Amino acid sequence: MLLYQGVIMGIFKIKRGGVFAALLLLCHSALGATHTVKAKETFYSIAKRHGVSVAALMSQNGMSDPRKLYVGKRLVIPGKASTSQVKTKPKGVHRKVAAKTARYYPSSSKFRVIVDAGHGGRDMGAYWYGVRESNLNIKVARKVEAGLRARGYPVTMTRRSDVFISLSRRSQIANRYRNAIFVSIHFNATKHTRVSGAETYYAGRKGRYLAKCIQSQMVRRLRVKNRGVRRGRYAVLVGTRCPAVLVECGFISNTRERRRCNTARFQTDAARSIVAGIERYDRVY
Repeated sequence: MLLYQGVIMGIFKIKRGGVFAALLLLCHSALGATHTVKAKETFYSIAKRHGVSVAALMSQNGMSDPRKLYVGKRLVIPGKASTSQVKTKPKGVHRKVAAKTARYYPSSSKFRVIVDAGHGGRDMGAYWYGVRESNLNIKVARKVEAGLRARGYPVTMTRRSDVFISLSRRSQIANRYRNAIFVSIHFNATKHTRVSGAETYYAGRKGRYLAKCIQSQMVRRLRVKNRGVRRGRYAVLVGTRCPAVLVECGFISNTRERRRCNTARFQTDAARSIVAGIERYDRVY
């Protein structure tokens, strides 16, 4: 009874023309906690903060496109009591336990990742001063596989050794699976040896978002020039039915970048960037 009286009194305090909005807001506040979106927040960060799933949060607020989230939007948190009703954490609960429960793990129904190490065998790809692109590709691909498996993702490799795999065969491997993404790993080269940086190509709408996620992580973690995200007509992209991207980790034709690319440290960081980008994509899709 007191709840309904509070709702009615709140409405009378609102100027004419705002009655419906006030009623909606008061009802939302009564039924569940709300959150006002701040700069740089995403559905994932908000859901993690309140201990709910991204899917439930988006469904509760009638949103299907994560890109339509904007600063100042008020979201209703599903299944959460208002802040005045939230109980404090019991004494004795260790902070490390709470942090562990908040860690993100993909569900068993999530997609399979097809990791494609570009070139191989008689096709070495780019070759500059003793550095073979195909060797760099497989080294990074193996690290990506290990990182994904450690996070619970099912992984299929198109090749595990220095063997030749046709472009059509790579797409066929990916097309075996109904729920998958395809990530082809490469290193770049050009006759203009001053060119450097990372770039990611995509095919399709979901492929574009996957490319953006990986590219942003590559630039931030590797501290390389951002050459952007671009639509590509590569055979492994257009021949693959699932979301597909082709990652160019750096230019081995650039002397300074070639030296970095040829180190285990760079290869590990490149792999971690790709894994982090896949995780970010997973949180939305």
